[in-house]
This record gives sequence, structure tokens and C-alpha cells, in this order.
Amino acid sequence: MAQVVGTISLSHSPLWNLAPDPAPGNPGAAFVAFVEQARQILDSLRPDCMIIFGPDHARGIFYDLLPPFTIGIERVSGVGDYGTPAGELPLHTAVAEAVFEGVTKRGFDPAVSLDMRIDHGLTQVYSRLVPNLDIPIVPIIVNSGCPPLPSFQRCSDFGAAVGEAIAESVGAERIVTLGSGGMSHWPASIDAYDEAISPEWRDFLIHGRPRVDEVEASRVSRARALADSDGVGDVADTWDRDILQRLATKPSALSALDAEDVVGLAGPGACELRAWAAATAAWGGKIEWTAYESVPSWITGMGIVASTKPEVVAAR
Repeated sequence: MAQVVGTISLSHSPLWNLAPDPAPGNPGAAFVAFVEQARQILDSLRPDCMIIFGPDHARGIFYDLLPPFTIGIERVSGVGDYGTPAGELPLHTAVAEAVFEGVTKRGFDPAVSLDMRIDHGLTQVYSRLVPNLDIPIVPIIVNSGCPPLPSFQRCSDFGAAVGEAIAESVGAERIVTLGSGGMSHWPASIDAYDEAISPEWRDFLIHGRPRVDEVEASRVSRARALADSDGVGDVADTWDRDILQRLATKPSALSALDAEDVVGLAGPGACELRAWAAATAAWGGKIEWTAYESVPSWITGMGIVASTKPEVVAAR
């Protein structure tokens, strides 16, 4: 039978890819080094497939149809936003189908996509950990920014169902679960109920599916302007570090988070930790390693959790 052999979750940021990786000692350099350690952990786990839980940022999921969970089954391609991979990516259809059948049997009703487009919410972490893009994936979009949102508990329960579905499947794949998102940050709103957004942006959040590629250049330009001006965003590093400590003590800790508290203390971007909740629950084991750097110039607290310690990898 197939088995989940490990898990990794890490933050993403559009500003990470819009400039060369920082030199040692500069903001973001420590996190980039941590990601290299995570890449080595992934290599040591020798996965045949990666199940990636991550958010969308109004490039694949819109208010014309807004499911809490969407599984890519047949074809997946990267939007290419913020310098992330564009075009078709390898997808493990057999595992995707087994996951869908297994979670459905357990009382979940995820949407499926036979032609899924994913943005940096999934592609950035995948490409950073798998530079050759040669490990097949099962992409699962977890709605993390467009209310109504699934609770953290529901996301954890869904992830656990994914893990159970894998365990009962007939394949022999070694699978790593990957969570992408967070930690603390205050991004531009993609909430159609947000009274502060413009009518034009609200219309895009509802009807923008055909215009994604058309408006992408302007979205990238705004992000580049922030990076070029050394823009500094709010980061709740104390909150972030507390979350990592909780995960190291109790891997199911994210399931107990209250959404209103998360937004109030760490910003709406921290709601992307729903993807971490699903990934860690699908793994079902301990979190052995955490790492963190507060990177205000990337407008995000950048964290990592993994089921294996880097020093264990080095000793193999």
C-alpha cells in the first residue's frame, strides 16, 4: 500500500522570487538556507509523489464557484506569477483519484478539477524544494482567503482523511505531504465581502477568471514596486514563533486555532496556515524540526516545519 513517509510545510512570499536570493547576512538569507536543508530532507525521504496543500490568490478559484477544498485530478499547470513555474506540471493521477475516493468515503465533498491552474501559493514551495519539477504532485487548493472559510479544525480533519485514504490505497508510492502558506502577514484583500475594497476589485474576485492573465502584469508590477522601494510589512514574529513551538509539542495544534484570533493577531495571510493544518494531519506523526526568520521586506514571517531533522539527513 502507499504510505506517507514525511511532511514539510513552509511559508511563501511573492517578493521572495522577485529578486535574487539574498546574500548571507541579509534579510531572507537565513530562511533560504533553511529551505535548502528542507530540500535535503525531501531528497532523503525519496518520495514518488507529493501532495501539496496550499491557497489560491484569485487566480484559480473565484467567487463564481468557491469550494473549500479542490483536488487536481488530471492536469495541472502553473500560472507563472512572480517568477514561479509556468505551464504543465507532473501530476500523479492515480494518487489523486485514490485521495478523492478516500476522503469522499469519509464524509468530505471536495471539488475536483481536470485542468487546474495553480499560482505561487503552491508552485513556489514546490519549485524551491524540487528545482527540476520532476516529482509528480497532487495539488489540493485549500480556501484560505475568500470567506466563507473552512475552520482550522475542518482543514485538519480533511488532512487526516487524506492520510487515511493514502494508507488504504492499492498503490506502493512513497508520499510526502507539503503545506504552503503563512505565517503572519497582511496581504491585499481577496475577500469579496470586504467593504474596503474597490468595486472593480470586487468584480474581479467574482468574474475575473477569464482576465487572470490579462491583469497579471499589473499585479506583479505592484509587488515589484513594493520590493524595489524596500517596502516593509508587518510581521508578528512572537506569534509565529509560538505557533512553531506549539507544533513541535503537538502536531495537531493548528486545529485548535480560532480564525478571528488568527486574523486579529497575525493578519489574514496567517489564515493560509490552514494548509499546514491539513498537511501535518495527513502525515499524522511528529514534527521534529522547525525554523524561522522574520522577513519584513518580504511582508511575511517565514517559517518551516518538517518531520525529519536536517542533522538526521546529514548522518545518513
